[in-house]
Amino acid sequence: MTTASPLPTREIVLGRSSTVWRRLSVEPSLAERVGAAIGHHDLATFEFTQADRVWVLSYSRDPRENRAMLQRLGAAGVREIVYVSSASTIVAQRTRCYEYPRVKLQAEQEALALPQARLLTIGLIHDSVDELPAGTNIATRYGELAAFMLQPDWPDIGGRGKQLFHVEQRPFGSAIERAACTTYSSLLMASGSRPCLLRPLDLILRLLGWRWYGYTCLSNRLWTSKTS
Repeated sequence: MTTASPLPTREIVLGRSSTVWRRLSVEPSLAERVGAAIGHHDLATFEFTQADRVWVLSYSRDPRENRAMLQRLGAAGVREIVYVSSASTIVAQRTRCYEYPRVKLQAEQEALALPQARLLTIGLIHDSVDELPAGTNIATRYGELAAFMLQPDWPDIGGRGKQLFHVEQRPFGSAIERAACTTYSSLLMASGSRPCLLRPLDLILRLLGWRWYGYTCLSNRLWTSKTS
């Protein structure tokens, strides 16, 4: 009596309308590899199988919706769940005042509570360095993410996690912007667990078109200090 060979993995993307998938889906080899791209509202009716690996790009600001999404995938008995998270979750170790890092961290913890789940952590995702804020960035290129999805490799955290990012520099537009970033970063680090006190200043920086403020700046600072 012979044992039946396992079915080949079917790649499913959850987050059809996400910016990340819209950018990734133009890669012919990846688009061909993915068996289906679905949205959050398809979860109730989509027929998952035990051969499915689900790449979770979907995100809700409501933690209850993220929890329900992961519970549905766990109950569906899929082969593997890859929750794609953000390097910015490191911020939630210092402060809970920023919504996005806080909610993403909660979702990744709930994902890892599922035995078939893995965690893929990416940085600021981009094709060109011109898409990044000025200064030092924890970043991931779309090509890197596409290559990983085509051939996943899980050496980190006991095989359940991968940090797919690197440090990337973008020049400042002027000496004034560089000085402003240095001053802002010092204030941010000095604020301890209350960096959201700088929100009025964040609004001014946003109007100036300088995108290195807020939890992006704090995340970059925390990661670079951790790896230096």
